[in-house]
Amino acid sequence: MRILLIVPALLAASLASAQYGTFDKKAVATAKGSTTRILRDAADSPYNRELLNAVKADWKFTANTDFGTITDLVTAPLDPASIYLMKVRKTDAEKHTATFLALVQGWKMKKGELLAVEDNAVTNVPPAQELASILIDPKLVDNGGAAMLKVYVKTLQDYLKQVENGKITDKATADRLYASRNRFVKEMELWVAKDQLDKSLPDVAAIKETYTREVKLMDYPQLMAAAEKGQPGVALADVVITGDYKTKWCFRRVFNASTGELMYQRDEAALFDKKMGFIKEDFRILEQAR
Repeated sequence: MRILLIVPALLAASLASAQYGTFDKKAVATAKGSTTRILRDAADSPYNRELLNAVKADWKFTANTDFGTITDLVTAPLDPASIYLMKVRKTDAEKHTATFLALVQGWKMKKGELLAVEDNAVTNVPPAQELASILIDPKLVDNGGAAMLKVYVKTLQDYLKQVENGKITDKATADRLYASRNRFVKEMELWVAKDQLDKSLPDVAAIKETYTREVKLMDYPQLMAAAEKGQPGVALADVVITGDYKTKWCFRRVFNASTGELMYQRDEAALFDKKMGFIKEDFRILEQAR
């Protein structure tokens, strides 16, 4: 991930580590023998419903799953023999905040150690316990974007597979792997929602000035329908914006709708509402990928 220096150091470190997860293949192999405990929101939500569907349809990492709510962590200690799929939130000293869907290895908690839960996310998970994480927009998930959870669940498992197979051993190898997939986007239909484009790219014609391959400008519900179906041959654009006003940061990703593989990622400041979505440079990189 390209984190520019104007991001506070703590946020840069947390995003860089949590975007990926562990690089320890032994930790992944051990986790596969665990029970995955799926922790949903305390109250009913689109997130709850779609996460349940995604896990039932596509969770293959462990043979056993169990379901609970995030508030279970307040009343009972973590089980070191279990892993937990839940929302994790990180906030640095400058009040920059980001939320992740994370797979967390349970650990033996110290006497008096408690997990803090705010807005259905845990805020004090030790980074060393994260097996795999993906940045999400919880507000968008609960307002029309829940189908992306089916993609994210596959993405987490793809990451773990690459670690277990030894293809990802550190951040550099992860970056190279994802960059190597850029070229495959050109072999698929790239679907982008209108509101995922920066205002500098008003239409398909503007995109085609740089990107000559198949690209379709769609309504957001159409992208979600492809995510829901796991539609083969479709590469889905995804945008997450964190921060507010002077601290805004824009994360742009492209996922394989069918497999969940992360095929492209780029991020940078979106200060004063500039670069609020895919920009010309993203399409240049994809066009020139070899």
